Amino acid sequence: MQAVALLKRTPNPTDTDIENGMFNICRCGTYTRIRKAVALAAEKGGNAWKE
Repeated sequence: MQAVALLKRTPNPTDTDIENGMFNICRCGTYTRIRKAVALAAEKGGNAWKE
């Protein structure tokens, strides 16, 4: 839900936007993959969450 909210606010987020927008998640091994997934969703026009 945080990623969807981020993409609604910032359709083309920078790495810094993603880092700041995904502030309340575990910084464990999955964090890097989550950041990449948000960036990929943004590349698809920010509408990938609708698929």
